[in-house]
Amino acid sequence: MKGTGLLDHIIVRLVVHYFATFLFFGALWELLPGVFVELQVAERIESSSLSAMNFEQAEANTGLTEVFIPVTMSLLFSFLFALPVVWVYRWTRPRKKYDQAFAQTLLVVPIAIALVVFLVKDSIALAFSIAGIVAAVRFRTSLNETMDATYMFIVIGIGLAAGIQYGSVAILASVAFNVVVLVVWRMNWGAQPVVLDGFRLVRPAAGSSMPDGSTPPADKKPRPFNARLKIHTSRAGAARQAAEALLATHAARWQLAGTVEQTGDASIVEFDVRLKKKADPAAFTAALEEITGGYAAKVELEEQPRP
Repeated sequence: MKGTGLLDHIIVRLVVHYFATFLFFGALWELLPGVFVELQVAERIESSSLSAMNFEQAEANTGLTEVFIPVTMSLLFSFLFALPVVWVYRWTRPRKKYDQAFAQTLLVVPIAIALVVFLVKDSIALAFSIAGIVAAVRFRTSLNETMDATYMFIVIGIGLAAGIQYGSVAILASVAFNVVVLVVWRMNWGAQPVVLDGFRLVRPAAGSSMPDGSTPPADKKPRPFNARLKIHTSRAGAARQAAEALLATHAARWQLAGTVEQTGDASIVEFDVRLKKKADPAAFTAALEEITGGYAAKVELEEQPRP
């Protein structure tokens, strides 16, 4: 069922979220300018006060607002800009590969990262202590999909940027990552392997099968192969690539049957083929012989009896 609300459009929802987040922080800037002043004060205390004062004076100058406000703002920042990344994960991942626990992890990891950064900032001892605790707990997980690892990296980056109060980096990371993922997902980029004829790209005709010989959709029963293509060659890889380039446009369905090794460098590359009704077998064979003339000794297209 198609969504009827304006916010059901994923692009509109992302734009509204980012715009509302910018308005929220802009309103804080106008209504509570002291909040952002405290962020700068906290940074100055950490960088200069400890060297100019003794520890007791620095601790006295570090009040509740100088600690609570920066931490709260960073945690809120990491959450608001990691949330659209989680949305994109939910929208673009196939159902079989979607993991609810992983989606929830993506939302809370940047918050934890930002908090840890505040704890270990300017303290080598704390950094080594937390590293030792993590090593002792042995918290680790395995990600089966490389794209899941990319999502994890980006939310960790957002948490780090929020923790060190580099808000612009967190914003750019969130927006740029979501734009790239949505464009790649919408274009279905890389769904089909590239077929080359020498240095030329071969574009399969509309409605042809996948270059890997995959079967048509399940609602249509695939027709059986009716021919066996054999290429006698000294360069099996090049012959296979050339044959795939022509089969992508001349065959209704095909698959690689295998490569038979002969004596010396000779090999026979075999395909199970079903040519299109309008395709001329003799013309197809002649075209393949012309392309592979430098390294193929013989091209055969043998018809197979119907089962």
